[in-house]
Amino acid sequence: MIFPHSVPASVGKSANQATLAERRRSRRRRLQDASEVSLRGTGPDVEWTGTGVLLNAGANGIACRVPLQKARPLLIGQMLHVVFRVGPTSAVFDLKARIANITPAGTMGSMVLGMEFVADRRMKSMQTKLLESLRRAGDETV
Repeated sequence: MIFPHSVPASVGKSANQATLAERRRSRRRRLQDASEVSLRGTGPDVEWTGTGVLLNAGANGIACRVPLQKARPLLIGQMLHVVFRVGPTSAVFDLKARIANITPAGTMGSMVLGMEFVADRRMKSMQTKLLESLRRAGDETV
């Protein structure tokens, strides 16, 4: 169930919701060793903060499970600052991401945020480090 307020009117009028939900540009790896994702709003939403459980990651985005109450104010297309690790590596990934979808999680009271990274000058080097961390994690591709 996607909450009616999860799609801003401007996005809903200009884009098909299904298109937003299915825009992965690369494969992602499902992670068996869950790690925490720190989430923080950007721009006018800097007051919003939360944490989630990293479910999968790829060169262009991540998905994480967050408590339903924390997900309620979020919108598809909204930007977040995300900080996470992949498995037991010491590499910390600190990126901006745009929410591409918000869907119910298999766990009651939780939602899954699908996010795509937003390109900036650090993006290419972070992608290379992330792909290396994912190779070392060696978990299942989704």
